[in-house]
Amino acid sequence: MMESFVHFLIHSILLLVVVFPVSLLLLTWSTPASVIDRYVQPPHFSEFESLAYRYFPTSLIRTNLFSLAIAIPFARRIRKFGDIHKDVPLWYNLACRFYVYFVFGYAVFCMAAMGLIAICLKFGYLP
Repeated sequence: MMESFVHFLIHSILLLVVVFPVSLLLLTWSTPASVIDRYVQPPHFSEFESLAYRYFPTSLIRTNLFSLAIAIPFARRIRKFGDIHKDVPLWYNLACRFYVYFVFGYAVFCMAAMGLIAICLKFGYLP
């Protein structure tokens, strides 16, 4: 049982090494310019962040912030995005939600599972 779970995690890590960066890059490159122009400015971002988040590689951070704000209401209130989920096109809204709920969520699940296994191994609960 434990061996199959470890194999599952190893294959998941290999899958995430490809899926996580590719999906993030696709979301970054497909972010509508109207969304960037409207939200990458004060009061949502500081002057420095507004300049930095327009260009690669820091645009990946912007995409993560946008995706979290679109998918999770609590994240909207942190940056004062308001109704960003209503201002983006439907395809981008669905892509961000898929990214946060499945890709990002799966990565967090795998990291938590690996941490739990490491703790169990450290204290001798697993053979």
